[in-house]
Amino acid sequence: MKVMIKIPFVFVLLFMIVSCATTQSTAPEEPSNLPEKYRLDDELEPVEKIFTIREPRWQEVDEQSIILRADRRDYYLFVLRRPMDKMYSNPRIALSNKSNVTPGIDRVYVHPSVNRQGYVIEKIYRLKGREQAEEIKERFRED
Repeated sequence: MKVMIKIPFVFVLLFMIVSCATTQSTAPEEPSNLPEKYRLDDELEPVEKIFTIREPRWQEVDEQSIILRADRRDYYLFVLRRPMDKMYSNPRIALSNKSNVTPGIDRVYVHPSVNRQGYVIEKIYRLKGREQAEEIKERFRED
């Protein structure tokens, strides 16, 4: 009788171990060393969290940054932890979480893309409107 109880217990234990080993971790990855051009804490306002993004509109800036237009007035620069794979024409960009976007935790997904893990958002900066968004795009494209 004791053997009949132990066998299912062993299978459940093995199943839990295997499922934990194959689940993607939600823990933040180790921060990388960003290139100097993305270190903008002295120039722009860093954002610790963005709440509730309803209809995001994206602009690709370069291989490691994109601009999010959250509404008519709110623009944000997302600096990714690493460069994105080769971009395709008219990619679809999505967030891992639209209600609370936090740098270091949340990810940006680009479809179509080879990378299915997404790109961790390293930094988020608040931009002062469309003019500053255009300035940043020009500046990053020149580098």
